[in-house]
Amino acid sequence: MISSKDNPEAEIICTINDFHKFIGPRIRNQIQAITKKRKKELNHICDECKQNKELEAAHIKGNSRKDIINNLLINFMIDRERQLIRVNLKEFERLFIESHKPIDKYFRFLCSECHVKYDKD
Repeated sequence: MISSKDNPEAEIICTINDFHKFIGPRIRNQIQAITKKRKKELNHICDECKQNKELEAAHIKGNSRKDIINNLLINFMIDRERQLIRVNLKEFERLFIESHKPIDKYFRFLCSECHVKYDKD
């Protein structure tokens, strides 16, 4: 990570694969905090079977977390051949969260059984 007196925000230079490996889990947690609030608002009613169960947030097909990250990382590319990126982490996190809004456009809130079925279809 790089930071300086002139630019105190953390940056990382790495490959896209390393970004997914090391940064992906942290930003996933940010989205989980947002989806947790939405699950409560839905009173834990599954979008599919309409039963009151513990809900999971399922990315709507075509909008997977990895797809969203990859689409955002294109803007941070410094070496396409080596898939090298330079990312301001605070800016990326902001963009990543914003790219999941409105939340119902990017997620279905499903019980475990319906989530498994949804992912298989």
